Amino acid sequence: MSSLPPAVAAASPTAAEDEARDWAEMPSDALAAVFAKLDVAEILLGAGLVCRAWRRLAASDPTLWRRVDMTYQGDQLQTEEVEAMARAAVDRSAGTMEAFGAETFVNDELLRYISQRAPSLKSLHLCLCHHVTNQGFAEAINGFPQLEELDVTFCSLNGSVCESAGRACPQLRCFRLNEHWSILQNERWSMLQGMDDDTEALGIASTMPGLQELQLIGNLLSNDGLMAILDRCPRLESLDIRQCYNIQMDDALKLKCARIRYLKLPHDSISDFRYRAYIVSSIANSGSDFELDMYDDLLDVVTEDDDADFDDMDGFDDTVSDGGMYDDDFDI
Repeated sequence: MSSLPPAVAAASPTAAEDEARDWAEMPSDALAAVFAKLDVAEILLGAGLVCRAWRRLAASDPTLWRRVDMTYQGDQLQTEEVEAMARAAVDRSAGTMEAFGAETFVNDELLRYISQRAPSLKSLHLCLCHHVTNQGFAEAINGFPQLEELDVTFCSLNGSVCESAGRACPQLRCFRLNEHWSILQNERWSMLQGMDDDTEALGIASTMPGLQELQLIGNLLSNDGLMAILDRCPRLESLDIRQCYNIQMDDALKLKCARIRYLKLPHDSISDFRYRAYIVSSIANSGSDFELDMYDDLLDVVTEDDDADFDDMDGFDDTVSDGGMYDDDFDI
C-alpha cells in the first residue's frame, strides 16, 4: 500500500506519461490545422524550425500560405527581414495564394515579385505602403487578373491608379481607396479648400461596372464624380464616402443614393474605421481649434484592434527569391 498522500500519489507520473512525446509523429493533418492558426513570422521563425517533420510541412504544404496576413509585422521586424519573409511565403504558396495583406514595408519590387508568382490572388490589402508608386502599381496589378478585393489605404497612390486597377481586374467587386484625410490635416489646406478632383472617381466609373462595395474615405471627388460612379456601377450596394467634404448631398444625389443598402456620408462617424487612429493623430498634430475639438470627441472611440479582420478582405523573370534565407535552414 502506498505511503504517499493521496494528492501526491495522484500527481505522480504514470509510465505512459514518463515516455517522451515525439512531436514529429503528430499526424500531418492535425499539424497543418495548428499551423493554420499561426502567422507568417510564427511559422518561419518558430514552429517551422522545431524539427525535420515540422520543417518539411512548413516548406511543402502550399495550403498554409493561401492567405497571408502581414499587416502588423512591418512594425515589428526589420524591413529587409519582413520583405524576405513575404517572398518566402509567396514561394511556398506555389501559385495558390489567394489573399495577401501588408502594412508599411511593401515597395514596387516586392509587389512586382508577388504579381509574378500569385496569379490566383483574389484579395490584396496595402496600408501605409508609401514606397509603392503609381507606375509600380500599374505594372504589378496586371498580374492579378482574378482579383476581387483591393484595399489601398493611406498609401501614396492616386490619379490613374483606379483606371489601372479596373482595366487589369475585371472581376473586382470590392475597392477601397482611402486617403489620410488629406484636405483637413494638410498644411496646404487653404490652397486646397474648395478644390475637387474627379480623376479617381471617373476611373472607377469607367472601368469597374461590377463593383459592389466602394470605400473612398478622404477623397476629393465632387458631386459629378459620385454621380458618374452611381450611374455606371449598377451593382453597387455599399458606399462609404466619409470625410469626402466636397460632396454636397443635394436632392438629386440623395435620390441617386436611395438604392444603396449601406451608405456612409461625409460627416458620419469614423469610429468603426480600422485605421481611424491615424486620422485622429493627424488632427491632433495640426493644431487648429476646430480640429482639436474634433480630436477630443474622437479620443473616446479610438482603441487598438486586437485582431485584424483579414477575412474581409475575403516560370518567372525575377531572380531567385530572397525567401531563400529561410529555406537555407530547412533540411528536408
